[in-house]
Amino acid sequence: MVLLIVGSMMFAHDASSLVLRPVEKMVQRVEAIRDNPLIAMKMADDEFQAEEIAKALMKRDVDRGKRFLQDLVTCSMCDAASGEPLETVILEKTIIKLGSLLALGFGEAGANIIAHNMKRTGVGINAMIPGTVVNTIIGVVRVRDFSVTTEVLQARINAFCNQIAEIVHGVCDEFHGAPNRNNGESFLVIWRLEEISKDEPPPPRNACMAEMSVVAFATILGCVHQSP
Repeated sequence: MVLLIVGSMMFAHDASSLVLRPVEKMVQRVEAIRDNPLIAMKMADDEFQAEEIAKALMKRDVDRGKRFLQDLVTCSMCDAASGEPLETVILEKTIIKLGSLLALGFGEAGANIIAHNMKRTGVGINAMIPGTVVNTIIGVVRVRDFSVTTEVLQARINAFCNQIAEIVHGVCDEFHGAPNRNNGESFLVIWRLEEISKDEPPPPRNACMAEMSVVAFATILGCVHQSP
């Protein structure tokens, strides 16, 4: 009787840890991507950070005896010996990568199209959905005398443009902006605002985004002047 109880408990634990919980986690991620396709990029960043933290912790763990006892107690020595991830983990990471590629391909403007089609029960795709009003702060970063600079630098113009692009993209991302387009001598930068209602006061976040956009442009100007 005791053996049956222990065996059933071990079987239930393995079924829960190897099948049920991974599948539930995968379903939750699919539903989150269906509601907001852009969240897949955040999921990918979180997964990458978690992997890097796990690798760092493994390097710091020098107590081999403690690790051996822990593996023995948690019955994870077989997993460690195999060194291969579970199929559910591979499938979950594949879903996140596909969602990230969709978000990168369609961008924030096409996220509504992806979300609308993923919420439908049919297999057809309808790209002609009604448009929506999006409130944004639009800024333009322009390189003065770009044509003259191109003639002077010649082959080194690519390195010059890449340095400016690194500053613009890095600062805008730090201040919650989104570099949208590069026209050679100009960069289009966008800060997306929350929806504004006629009957309610503007959300406080919109004022913060406006202030951050101004600070971002001042920071870009300072970084460009400080750059060698």
